[in-house]
Amino acid sequence: MTSTRRADAPVVRAAPRLAARAESERRARRSRRLRWLGRCTLGIAPVLALAWVLLVSGWLAVDRVVVVGQSRLAVAQVQEAVAVPPGTPLARVDTRAVADRVARLAPVGEVQVLRSWPGTLRVELTERVPVAGVVGDGGVQLVDAEGVIFATEPALPRGLVRLQVKDPGPQDPATRAALQVHRDLPTSLRDRVRTVQAETPASVMLLLADDRRVVWGSPGDTETKAAATEALLRMEGTTFDVSAPGVVVRS
Repeated sequence: MTSTRRADAPVVRAAPRLAARAESERRARRSRRLRWLGRCTLGIAPVLALAWVLLVSGWLAVDRVVVVGQSRLAVAQVQEAVAVPPGTPLARVDTRAVADRVARLAPVGEVQVLRSWPGTLRVELTERVPVAGVVGDGGVQLVDAEGVIFATEPALPRGLVRLQVKDPGPQDPATRAALQVHRDLPTSLRDRVRTVQAETPASVMLLLADDRRVVWGSPGDTETKAAATEALLRMEGTTFDVSAPGVVVRS
């Protein structure tokens, strides 16, 4: 069957209607984008403001450097090593870099750098503890348990042992061996030692307060060597060799 259109039926053109619909959709999309941008702007603005306050403005800037834990070092020495100009935004301070600079000061064993709002940089130090002294023409170099030389005194402080090695320092095997032997001694024997000598890591010698000497040898076997030494010191003699476990020599 063939379809026919009545001659008097109205003709409606589709193009204007479609164009109007497309324009309406474009306006709706534009409106949605503007609303989205508005919400984003409202959300970002506080973040940008906070970033400006923290990183640019002087409201939360460094206004003082507090140093705690120092005794040998002066506060001014530490503050100079901190090297953070006043007015630097506290949030922008590289605390690790500051700690590295302060750690280069010889007496510093450990350091921690903290921010304390609104404008304080806090430097907490743990200074090295001397365990021995190297006596020389210019005074006594203080040495910590790791062999680090970190200060000089005019005389050997009371309670410290004298260290005699060729090249004192943390990388020197003889230094490390001598300090290890002294550290491992029982208190009853350590208190009698006045000097620890070491030509090599295997030739540690202890000089006692009564001018007698103990040839210790290498670090290790401390319990056996200490027991032998305690027994030998009850006998006559000036030199006692306990360097070979199980074999002692008295002269």
